[in-house]
Amino acid sequence: MSFDWAGLEQAVQDQLTGFVRRMRAEHPDDRLYAAAVHAFYAETGSVIAWPLVGVAGERAVASAAGDRFTPGELRWSPADWPWQLDPGPAEDAWAARLEEAATADGGRRWEPVHARYLRTVVKACRAARRELLAEETVGREFLVVAMDEARELVPRTLTPAQVRRHFPELDAKYRETARLAALPVGRRTRELIALAEAPPGSAALGREQATVLLRAVGADAVPQVVERLAHARVKWPWAKLRSLCETGPAEADAALDGLNSRWPAVRCHALLILEGVRLSRARRERFTAGLSRLCREDPDATVREVAAGVARRTGR
Repeated sequence: MSFDWAGLEQAVQDQLTGFVRRMRAEHPDDRLYAAAVHAFYAETGSVIAWPLVGVAGERAVASAAGDRFTPGELRWSPADWPWQLDPGPAEDAWAARLEEAATADGGRRWEPVHARYLRTVVKACRAARRELLAEETVGREFLVVAMDEARELVPRTLTPAQVRRHFPELDAKYRETARLAALPVGRRTRELIALAEAPPGSAALGREQATVLLRAVGADAVPQVVERLAHARVKWPWAKLRSLCETGPAEADAALDGLNSRWPAVRCHALLILEGVRLSRARRERFTAGLSRLCREDPDATVREVAAGVARRTGR
């Protein structure tokens, strides 16, 4: 089933630019600083809901903060911005067509269709900002951001400099991930195990991210995970992690999921794992599609370079 991805991108772009123009006209004395696509909602294999669009102005956000929050706390919380645009009939129709495409073939297309939908929203955000800047509706400081709950789309929407300035916590996670990726496997595994046990908020990477990266290390992490399992007071998380790190179909599926990770290092590890794993036909098709996408579209230069090397060595 063919799908009009260009039309979907234009629909998101038009919704963004139209709402920003409207808020600019209705609030000429406020300084608009951002628009965001947010409130993403999807249920695997079934529902894809059209997201909301929010626009933020300095005065409007300060007013919404009131006495309970500071403006800084709401600055990048689009759900709390007072100016929101709900989907209309046209957007709901797009969502219905998208669901139809994603659930075709018994749901086997769900993951690639949903992933492309998110990439399309990111492209629309970038295009909307270029359009608004060109017509001078907003200044160069104005950002258009795709903000999912995990914020994995934020660095795909913005430049590295914009992420460093406006989302320093994401930049810190990215830098820590890159540092860990450059370490020898043994040392990387030791540090990730320590991070997996660190108190919440004590490190740039949390337990969840550390566990994902340990899974990406794969079989090389097993000896140290087994050692930690022997001494852990609570053993089941380490036992589960050991099983996930073992080679075989479970590792292949985890690595295939890793191709869509928000962490560049995880995407790199997933590529290298899948390069050396014997895959079933269905998994091989998923790997080929993901590899092609990362070669062409990944926002991280290192991931694109690793993907190109894997594609060259595997003939894909």
